[in-house]
Amino acid sequence: MASTLPSQAPSPGNEELPLLAGIDAAVFDINKPIELTAKEQKQLDSFTRKCDRRLLLFVCAGYALDSLNKMALSNAKIAGLTKDLDLHGYDINVALGVYYLGSFIFQLPSNLVLKRLKPSYWLCGSMFAWSLATLLTARARSAEQLAACRFVFGAVQAGYLTGSLYYISYWYPRDLVRQRMGFFYASAGLGGICIGPLCAALTSVEVLGLRPWQNIFLFVGSLSLVWSVVGLFVLQDYPDTATFITDDERRLIGRLMVRQNTVASSRTVSLRQAGMAIRDSKIWLWTLIDFCANGATQVNGMFGPTIIASQGYSIQTAQLLTALTNFLAFSGMASIAYVAKYTRGSSTAIALSNVVTIVGFLVALLASGNTQAQLAALFLFSFASPQPAAHGPAWEMANQQGSTKPAMAAALTSAFGGLGPLATAFVYRDRDSPTFVMGHSVCLAMTVVCLLTTVVLRWKLGRENTRRDHVSMDISRLTIAQIQDMADNHPDFRYTL
Repeated sequence: MASTLPSQAPSPGNEELPLLAGIDAAVFDINKPIELTAKEQKQLDSFTRKCDRRLLLFVCAGYALDSLNKMALSNAKIAGLTKDLDLHGYDINVALGVYYLGSFIFQLPSNLVLKRLKPSYWLCGSMFAWSLATLLTARARSAEQLAACRFVFGAVQAGYLTGSLYYISYWYPRDLVRQRMGFFYASAGLGGICIGPLCAALTSVEVLGLRPWQNIFLFVGSLSLVWSVVGLFVLQDYPDTATFITDDERRLIGRLMVRQNTVASSRTVSLRQAGMAIRDSKIWLWTLIDFCANGATQVNGMFGPTIIASQGYSIQTAQLLTALTNFLAFSGMASIAYVAKYTRGSSTAIALSNVVTIVGFLVALLASGNTQAQLAALFLFSFASPQPAAHGPAWEMANQQGSTKPAMAAALTSAFGGLGPLATAFVYRDRDSPTFVMGHSVCLAMTVVCLLTTVVLRWKLGRENTRRDHVSMDISRLTIAQIQDMADNHPDFRYTL
């Protein structure tokens, strides 16, 4: 045994956690395995199916629409935006980059606000706001106005990704989180698959005398605006207040969430857990993985159409070919849960995808004069590079506990990790076309760092698991609140590799 259980009656002080009512003693069994009866397993299966159809489907569709809005600029660029707004030099790079700057600045405040508001209001409100920002982008008349619209888009969209990860982790038991997050990240690929053909169609028609690039922004912005309103009638906030599950399912999921210390209905922010997250070196290693992975994976989203067009293809053909690169990205992300299962851990899956991504960038650099090789390289790293960007947060969230630490971990990793594409935005320059040597070289280096960091983090987690197997800790004198505040430092918690 790694911990000594208390003999005293559990102390009060957790009235803010509705799911704990009547089962406070279960807090002292945090991280202990639960053996479910056949009836309870059926109840859990029924609960997860209902959540998948209602909640997961909505947030995944929202993330797909988010990717449509993000990639609208890269497709608008080759649909006349550059000429109409008289963009030169780094103008387009600035417009691409300030989105990530806005997201970085507002990421952490967004997640802390999420703890104080109903998740349904926050997620739908974020989507509604970014839809307006996209619609306004169609009215941009200069490089400065374009950059301002994209900055606002990044700022108001900041809370959706981490808010969704946080939301998912508080509806599903820990062993089901990784697969759901895999589906969530894969949904961005669905948006990417649609954006190419959609933009090709919008580029070839005239609507109300608008320019083709304006049609792109207006259409994708309108789609997500409508979906944000739908969410107000679909999303619910917490398992203990959900109306679409039975009382038996509610009691079962409540017991499971208490046991894994991830009860979400408390709106109280634990400053101790927030401080733990900031001081946790493991979270910063996950953040470095996310930084490097995001830098490489956004090459396709930000510059895929440009890279393809630079090889001599027409605008419509380049936009259509991005459907293939984004299908590969979708396939890579959709498979992360299964890859992690068969490789026995997220860390191994990340390392394997890093190796494939490295090969892709090497091909792009070494075969710079070969059009077919350039396309093959783009296909290769479009497939492999998104996997660490999806595996990393899923791996991190599966290793977090507490009422506040998971939100802080998601916010820190997403905020600082999200700066990776900010670097990518400025290393793929139009004057480097068609070889883009500097861009490929920087992303190659980032992927190598991602691989090395993954190896170090796996070793660190494995060493801590071994230590806990051999060193016991007496928690018998701690109160319920203190035990909950231990989060993943609880002696019976074991990290997944």
